[in-house]
Amino acid sequence: MIRIPFAKMNGAGNDFVVVDDTKGSFNIDLPAFAKAICARGFGVTADGLLVLRTHEGFDFEMVYLNSDGSEGGMCGNGGRCIARFAVVNGVCGSPMRFLAHRQQYRAEITHHGSVKLHLPDPDQVVPHFKIPFDSRTFDGTYVRPNTEHAVLTSGDAFEKIDEVDIIPFARKIRYNHDVFPNGANVNLIERADDSTIRLRTYERGVENETLACGTGAVASAITAAIRYEMSSPVKIITTGGETLRVYFRRNGNGFSDLVLEGSASMVFSGEVLYDQASGKILDLVDGQEHI
Repeated sequence: MIRIPFAKMNGAGNDFVVVDDTKGSFNIDLPAFAKAICARGFGVTADGLLVLRTHEGFDFEMVYLNSDGSEGGMCGNGGRCIARFAVVNGVCGSPMRFLAHRQQYRAEITHHGSVKLHLPDPDQVVPHFKIPFDSRTFDGTYVRPNTEHAVLTSGDAFEKIDEVDIIPFARKIRYNHDVFPNGANVNLIERADDSTIRLRTYERGVENETLACGTGAVASAITAAIRYEMSSPVKIITTGGETLRVYFRRNGNGFSDLVLEGSASMVFSGEVLYDQASGKILDLVDGQEHI
């Protein structure tokens, strides 16, 4: 049994357990630990695990695992949270440069307390992507900002965003391995006004709707620019009620200079007593609330 210090953080309602491994002593089965500490009802509960490590040439490296223990690709809300964690814990100052999922990212804390995350250009943007669904075919958009996202718009795949039973709906798309061999995150968007969309996201690896999704917000903002002709920045109202902002430069269907801005908050910190043999969290010790 080992004691593991951690922090619980959330970015626009997307919640994470964060562990500092800058000393390189965190030598445990990460997928098993992620499943245990993120488990709702048995662990700290979270959408995913963030591990901060040192990496030559960068201020740090972010390792992200989903709550089911799978590799999560890039996580935009997690990137903002770990940036604030790094500053609060003296790992680095702001601005910073870090590595995540084999790509480089930059982040800074703004004067009003939000965090801006600068992302690489998306790997792929397919404006009109055919998505089979039962006996229909939806005209969706596929965007890969270092993780796979399918984006569906109101008026095509659904009428009102609040009326969709998103879990069974999204799972028919997420698990269509003929179209998405690695699965995909599924985003539903609806225009709120000329610069704002509403967003609901079903996250692969969490296997549920989350209160927010950072890379989903980026993919959805790109889709809004293509489908609704929205200009930068696009405001995204999340399921949790917070608003994210996505900035970009557009050249046709090409997008660059992507920036995701939103909140990143420390909720509480403490230590867990973790039994490696059983893969279970036995106790929470020395907890301290930050909000």
